Amino acid sequence: MNIRPAATADMPALAALENACNPAPWSASQLQAALNPPNQLWLRTDAQGEITAMLAWQQLIDEAEIHLLNTAPAQRRQGHAQALLNALFQAASAHGIQRILLEVRAGNTAAQALYCRSGFIECGRRKGYYGGVEDAVLMEKTC
Repeated sequence: MNIRPAATADMPALAALENACNPAPWSASQLQAALNPPNQLWLRTDAQGEITAMLAWQQLIDEAEIHLLNTAPAQRRQGHAQALLNALFQAASAHGIQRILLEVRAGNTAAQALYCRSGFIECGRRKGYYGGVEDAVLMEKTC
């Protein structure tokens, strides 16, 4: 298993992963923008080099914000997302990041459980944030 930065050549695989994971997937231009600083897009790959998970995040002075964390449906519950989060926590420590923020769909209880196990706590909600029908749960982790 390997964690590496995404590259333009990964875009078709990233788009397929995003479409498989999200009811309102990012567009190709949004994924491409995640490759450009100050954004960072990291991948987790298996022994054959296939992308199993991706993490898009951005450092904002002494905070980081997670924009996207996806794991291929067939690869879930195998530690890929946790490995990406652990890599982010190491980067946070090395770069003076004090707090990591994210939002997650209220109905995505599996993701919320992962974040809670990783030390995140709920710090708010955005009512009807997703299409006016689903709340966003705001979470944070102090580093």
